[in-house]
Amino acid sequence: MNVVLGDLKGKGIRMSTQTEQDLSRREEMTVSSAAMSSAPWGAATATGGVVAVADLGLHLIGGGLGLGAVSGSVAMGAVAFFVVAAAGALWRARPSRAIRWARSNPWRFAVLPAVAAAAVALVISVLTGGGIIAPILSGLWHGALTFGLTGAAGTMARSRKPSA
Repeated sequence: MNVVLGDLKGKGIRMSTQTEQDLSRREEMTVSSAAMSSAPWGAATATGGVVAVADLGLHLIGGGLGLGAVSGSVAMGAVAFFVVAAAGALWRARPSRAIRWARSNPWRFAVLPAVAAAAVALVISVLTGGGIIAPILSGLWHGALTFGLTGAAGTMARSRKPSA
């Protein structure tokens, strides 16, 4: 809801009655999505691919290559992908309003990449025949890992650059 707060040289100034800290969960996801739109997708894709291939290589060396190993490797690649994308968005040189919000609320911002990584891990695990319980647990721990790493990166970005 917008209200007219004053008059500046004959033009009404519209400002939201809510502060940026009082956003609903839906609004937080929208702002987080806007912040993620400036992510370095190429670097995130490369990092996710390298992590997935390296994890798969470790499974090969260990002698246990199967669908479970492939789904685990893809899920770890997804974690790396979303963490690098989110951290890159937060550390960019020219901050937007969404980036400033994400820097000042790193743990709220971390929810979106965490949910995305959890969804990828869950779907991949289900598609590779993991049943029901194992994919849920996989989604939960991959999402938690993404949440923690993204939140920590956001906390470092907040201390690294001024939010104004």
